[in-house]
Amino acid sequence: MKIIPKVSSPQFVPANLMKVGQHLLFWVISYLFFILFFGRANRDYQTTIIFASLLFPLAMGTSYFLNYFLIPRFLFKGHPWRFLLFLVYTFVFTLWAELVISMFVFVTVSDFQFYKLDPTSFDVVFLLVGLYFIILAFVAIEQVKRAFEIKKENTRLEKTQLETNLKLRESELKLLRAQIHPHFLFNTLNNLYGLTLEKSDLAPELVLKLSDLMDYMLYKCNRPKVSLKSELAHLSNYLEIEKLRYGNQLKLEFVLDGEPEQLEIAPMLLLAFFENAFKHGVSKSIENPFVHIHIRIDGRQFKLRVRNSRNPAHDKNDEYTEGIGLKNVQKRLELIYPNAHQLEIIPGDQTFEIKLQLQLDVTTEIQEKNQWTN
Repeated sequence: MKIIPKVSSPQFVPANLMKVGQHLLFWVISYLFFILFFGRANRDYQTTIIFASLLFPLAMGTSYFLNYFLIPRFLFKGHPWRFLLFLVYTFVFTLWAELVISMFVFVTVSDFQFYKLDPTSFDVVFLLVGLYFIILAFVAIEQVKRAFEIKKENTRLEKTQLETNLKLRESELKLLRAQIHPHFLFNTLNNLYGLTLEKSDLAPELVLKLSDLMDYMLYKCNRPKVSLKSELAHLSNYLEIEKLRYGNQLKLEFVLDGEPEQLEIAPMLLLAFFENAFKHGVSKSIENPFVHIHIRIDGRQFKLRVRNSRNPAHDKNDEYTEGIGLKNVQKRLELIYPNAHQLEIIPGDQTFEIKLQLQLDVTTEIQEKNQWTN
């Protein structure tokens, strides 16, 4: 069996070395600061160096204790009073330790000779200021670094989450679009089946219309957006199929107000409204079935109104709003036009009505033309 040695991540070692180097640099500067700060009025530099060397571990220990234990253990976890209590204990301990170090240097190193010491060596306030200046500087630098690291990590997580959400959204849209074709084909084949049972002469024409529709769905609407003009032409073709099926018994009104050439829309988005009008409305009407479709285009504003007859005696009153096609289109509207659509479904005693408003996009060709002109 071949054993492969474990290799550290190429980014892990340099990052740690850089951190160690930053800490070493900080403490070298701090040590020099101690020598200058406590020996500025003292000519015996040997005694000052010894005093700074003894005080230096106290500064390091207190700094790391505050930054890596007290602050993350109590302050960041919502225990401010415990943090303050331990902070007071730490302050008292460092004061006592500084006084012990001063006495040790005075007794052992300078041999009770005051002239060898800085006069401020027994000034409690001065000692605390010198010590805590370094401690607070270290904690402040580390907390600023920590804040930047947290912000960087949050940005990375947000980016990862955004990418994941986009992938999920794209997958869901593909699934929803995949559901449209079999749902539409099922309904249209039902229409064709009814005509063949009646041995209608309209069946061949219906097959041709269905062929055109399948050609559009399979080859012309595989993009996220298609031109509104081609989408409306596809819907008109569908209406022709329904006219063939119902004949003169159906009162169909289709009104288009506006120019669709410069706009684009998600493919097969409006088909469910048309299908539901016939499947759950006209096919269940006893007499005088009708479908009124009004489309108005004003700039980028697209308004659709579908109103159809309904059989008030039908038991499944909620069938219109519970259909697969309508659920599908509602979900697609939420995904594709989250803040650019308004959908209103109005069930009445003898009618169903749908009102849809969309803020559509200008076609890519028009956008490029405008950019080139500007």
